[in-house]
Formats: sequence, structure tokens, C-alpha cells
Amino acid sequence: MKIIRQFFNIVKESFSGIWRNKTMSFTSIISIAAMLTLFGVVMLMILNLNGIVYQTGEKLDKVVFFLKDDASPSDVNAFIDELHDNKKVKKVSYVSREEALEEFKEDFGEKSKILENIPGGNPLPASITVEMKELSYGKEVEEKYKSLPIVEDCNYYYDFVTQMMKVQNGVKYVGAGIVLILVLVSVLIIHNTIRIAISNRRKEISIMKYVGATNTYIRGPFLIDGIIFGIVGAVIAGFITLRLYEILFDRLNPQICDIINVDMISALSIRQDLYIIFACIGVGIGFFGSLFSTKKFLDV
Repeated sequence: MKIIRQFFNIVKESFSGIWRNKTMSFTSIISIAAMLTLFGVVMLMILNLNGIVYQTGEKLDKVVFFLKDDASPSDVNAFIDELHDNKKVKKVSYVSREEALEEFKEDFGEKSKILENIPGGNPLPASITVEMKELSYGKEVEEKYKSLPIVEDCNYYYDFVTQMMKVQNGVKYVGAGIVLILVLVSVLIIHNTIRIAISNRRKEISIMKYVGATNTYIRGPFLIDGIIFGIVGAVIAGFITLRLYEILFDRLNPQICDIINVDMISALSIRQDLYIIFACIGVGIGFFGSLFSTKKFLDV
């Protein structure tokens, strides 16, 4: 019963302290919300870039060898067998000229009629599509086989995929640096907020220590202040981040899907996880910022 009463007293003191120092408390909450919002933006950018790179990599991490029209079946089969024996190759698919034409008609619909006006009938070559076990193997496979007599041309998008990976890493490192700076700023603001609260209650704290109040009891309201700052900041950041993301999703996703046939991550699928991550980070920053402050400014 005594523990419960002490707990409610600590909570009551915490809310009283927040109200007495409402300007600094508001600043602490806003700083946490700003940090988490930026963190959320960077995280969502990285998640979407990861998804785009992964999905695009699966589609483009293939070397397509276009075969000459006069390539003999025996030479084509020998080429396919050699590719199957290559330990770096995951899958080999052969597409005949007729199959290539059918795929073209399916992909382009009415626009495929342009082929009907080309002299000589079907202009599309037969091809062999090679999927690698790892992205890095593609360039080697392309260089090894593109000079074969039966190969007319080859197609590989390794440079495009690697450029996307570089952009992804750049966003990750720059975002991490900015978020780290904002975390330090947030901790500093909370540190100053708690310091001011302790200064305002210095006489009261001395009396509490004199009558035998424990260290935990004295620190309790300040630690709860930090947790409250973190929770409120996380809720604000979650709302702003998801709202901004929904606007961007509605505008960008159709265009991205049209260009590279890849969908962005929907806001609904990440909402719960985002709030959980924000709450954990916000509470952690608020709690540890308050804990360090009380250890420094309370002689207990």
C-alpha cells in the first residue's frame, strides 16, 4: 500500500513539475518529436530504397544474351549446357523467337501491331536469360560469354543497380549523421529542462533528503518527466511522419510503379511498427537524459 501511495505521489509531482516548467517541457517534447520525425523520414527512405533495390535487382540481375538468327540448335544447346555447369549461375531460360513475339504482344497490347508492318516478319531474336546466384557475378558472366560466335548482343543492368545501392548507402550514412546530431540536441535540451526543475525545487529536495526520502523517490518525478516527454514526442512524430508519408505515397507511388514496376511500402503496413520504434526511442532518450541529469545535479 505504501509503495502504491509513493508511486502516485511521484506521478503527481512529475505532472506538477512539467506544468511549472511548461516552456522547457514543451521545448523538450518538440525536440524529441523533430528528431523522431527526421529519423522516421530517413528510415522510410532507406526502407523504400532497400525494397526498390531488392525488387529491381531481382528483375534486372539477369544477363540476357540475344542469339544470332543463324545460330544452330547444337551450338545453342552447348551454350545452355555450359551455362548450367557454371557454378555462379542460378537459372538459365531459353526464349525462342516465337515466344519472344508472344511476350512482346502480351506486354504492349495494341502497340505490338507495329511489328506487323516490319518487312521480313518477326524481327525479335531468340535469347537466353541467365540469373546469377549473386549480383556481383553478373558482370563476369557477361564478359565471359558475350564474344561467343552465336551471340549477337547482350543486355545487363549491373551499373544501374549498383548506382542505386550507392544512393541507398549515401542516404543511410547522411541520415544517420543527422539523426545522431538531433539525438544529442534532444538529450541536451532534456538535460537543461531537468536541471532547471531541480534548481526550482532545490530547497524542497533538501527537506525531503533530511526527512529520509530515498534516492529513487527523489529522482522518480524527473525520470517520469523524461518518459512523458518521450511518449508525447513519439506520438506527435508518428502522426506527422505518417501523414507526410501518405501524401508522398499518393503522389510518387503511381509514378515509380509506372517507371520501374515497383511499389513503395504502404503507410498502413508500417504504422504499428513505426509507433513502437518511435515510442522505444523517445522513452529511451527521455529516460536516460533525465537519469544523467539527476545524477549530475542531485547530490544523492
